[in-house]
Amino acid sequence: RGLAVSSSGKNKMAQILRPLILSPATKHPLRRCINYILHSSPTHTRTFTTTTTTSVIQRRNVHVVVSGARGLRPADAPVTSDLSSYSDSESDGEGRKSRNEKKREARRSVRWGMELAEFNDVQIKRILRVVSLEKEVFDALMLVKRLGRDVREGKRRQFSYIGRLLREVEPELMDGLIKATKDGDQQTFQQLSASVNPDLGDTSEEEEESDYEDEDEGFGDHHDIVTKWFDGLVNKDVDITNEIYSLSTVDFDRQELRKLVRTFCSLQVRNTTSADNEGETDKKLLKAKKLLTRFLVCLAKQLPTEENYIL
Repeated sequence: RGLAVSSSGKNKMAQILRPLILSPATKHPLRRCINYILHSSPTHTRTFTTTTTTSVIQRRNVHVVVSGARGLRPADAPVTSDLSSYSDSESDGEGRKSRNEKKREARRSVRWGMELAEFNDVQIKRILRVVSLEKEVFDALMLVKRLGRDVREGKRRQFSYIGRLLREVEPELMDGLIKATKDGDQQTFQQLSASVNPDLGDTSEEEEESDYEDEDEGFGDHHDIVTKWFDGLVNKDVDITNEIYSLSTVDFDRQELRKLVRTFCSLQVRNTTSADNEGETDKKLLKAKKLLTRFLVCLAKQLPTEENYIL
């Protein structure tokens, strides 16, 4: 039963393997290996077989050891990549929450601006006075109210600007003031006003309206250019009129501006030619002047710095 192979055994094995050896599909290395086994001596065969078996076993052992070293770890041990991915996902979740919160606040502020733009001037000033954002936001709202339907992109940017100005307002207070104004609930409005400033709670809408009629328009740093524009428009100065209507860095409703100029000039002519209802005409003329001046102030404030030239 040794490793040596008898001659009769060789003949039988040769009969079995000869078709395989002679087959054209058989690879040459396989054929040489089989011929070597059949025609080698028993001792050499034993050595070859032993060596080959040993090398295979050694390779298998090495493979098992390497595979085992690579795969062995406690069942409950966390993987480093899993920990890092979990940490990243958790931090991303917090970041998304923060960004989503900011987006909600921005949309809410823009919605406030759109709702405020639906009110008249007196109602807007009453609300803005309570939240202490009267002048800058009011001018921005007056401008967006005069933008026509065809100035969609300009309106969108203007409402975004108004939203940034309103972002720090207390949400419950602003929502309450807007709702009370829509419902005409003066009692609730005064209660909300008094909760912020007790001196504001006793002022009625009629008193505020009379105060606003006598209110001076705050030109700020734009007094010279607004005065120049106003005089040029009402006196039909071609150069100044073209200068205003050719502004490309600011979106404004040119049709609304023409309407304001036309209304003021018409009332001015009527005031000088008619003696009837002189007081009422003066009041309308003053209001038309305020509206035109306010429009020009808002327009001047939207100019880039380099266009606020010194006249």
